[in-house]
Amino acid sequence: MNQRIFPITMPRWGIEMQQGTITQWHAAQGQAIARGDALLDVETEKIVNSVEAPVDGTLRRVLAEVGSTQVVGTLIAVFADISIPDAEIDAFVAGFSSDDTVAAPDASAVAAAATTAAGSAPAGPNDDAPRVSPIARRLAERLGVDIAKIKGTGSLGRVSKEDVEAYAAAMQGVATPSPAVSPAPVQAISALSNAPTREKMSSRRATIARRLLESKQSIPHYRLVVNVDLTALLARRSDLNAAGSAKVSVNDLLLRAAALALVRHPCVNAQLQGDEMLKFPHADISVAVATEAGLVTPIVRVADTKSTTEIASEVADLSERARAGRLTREEITGGTFTLSNLGMFGVDSFDAIINPPQVAILAVGAGADRVVPRDGHAEIAKVATLTLSCDHRVVDGASAAQFLATLRELVEKPTSL
Repeated sequence: MNQRIFPITMPRWGIEMQQGTITQWHAAQGQAIARGDALLDVETEKIVNSVEAPVDGTLRRVLAEVGSTQVVGTLIAVFADISIPDAEIDAFVAGFSSDDTVAAPDASAVAAAATTAAGSAPAGPNDDAPRVSPIARRLAERLGVDIAKIKGTGSLGRVSKEDVEAYAAAMQGVATPSPAVSPAPVQAISALSNAPTREKMSSRRATIARRLLESKQSIPHYRLVVNVDLTALLARRSDLNAAGSAKVSVNDLLLRAAALALVRHPCVNAQLQGDEMLKFPHADISVAVATEAGLVTPIVRVADTKSTTEIASEVADLSERARAGRLTREEITGGTFTLSNLGMFGVDSFDAIINPPQVAILAVGAGADRVVPRDGHAEIAKVATLTLSCDHRVVDGASAAQFLATLRELVEKPTSL
């Protein structure tokens, strides 16, 4: 490699990363940059990472635009001294190759393949079908998507993996239109406008959509529902808030209770990877946090070893940084169980989709006044509905029921919380 010219390639963060989307360049072509300065931001399937300048020099070439998705190892920029001629930079770019680049056909290879196929096959209705990357075609087959209906956003209308993910996710929300009751007046139609705005999914949103679709299609979900009396838990919360510095929420107490129940029922505190079940001695609980970019699940590690006030402080910090987009990959990778709470929005109950490779997720509804029997009398108490979604390949119904029984006992008798 020419030691006077330094390549900048799409980095790899984690073994699963295949590509990244450039969201911002912090430097312009021709600008001198010092080593360690922010160079660009890259959005992966989970987070946005900042890439720093690896050397001192001048940004001589920017080869990838903001919004473009590049395969790991792809040359995206070139650093070099200002004295190096442009012709030498051009030759370097033309001859560059990276061993870290994930194999993917370039546009010329796809075009050549299409030309060969056209010349050897009889003309037919598919002659004008869009060029499709092999990864996109395999994904479309797995998701049951008709590739011919997808409009490609790549060069010459090429259909990419992102196009398939976005189309599959959009199809999940398509409703069958109701038959018209009566024709609307022509004047009323022309007076109103309901034109939609089009917004391409971010890499993070498209990945969330793909994973939820795969989870729903490939995991045999079943659900168990239990109602829990929150009276004692709310009293415990008041005591903790009066005595401690960290503000404790009902969700923090439920997380602590779930952690203690999980270590007693390891089949729920597990992951399924291939044909192996991984059971963990401690509970790493993912907490669902809604952000503008989509759902993020930062993890409270070894939650069973932490007090409720420690959990409250950690959840508050993780949630704040999740909304600001400042979580690290390590803080959202892994997890043995997920807790999702929509009670604060007034939702009575809901079903949550399992986050693989985890095998269970707990959905928490709002506490509401209900009539409950107590000491032979009917009383009004705050009651919440908990819904446990389980992967039936790993968690049997009886095991899930035992976990919920333990959880309810911890919630209704919260002395250990």
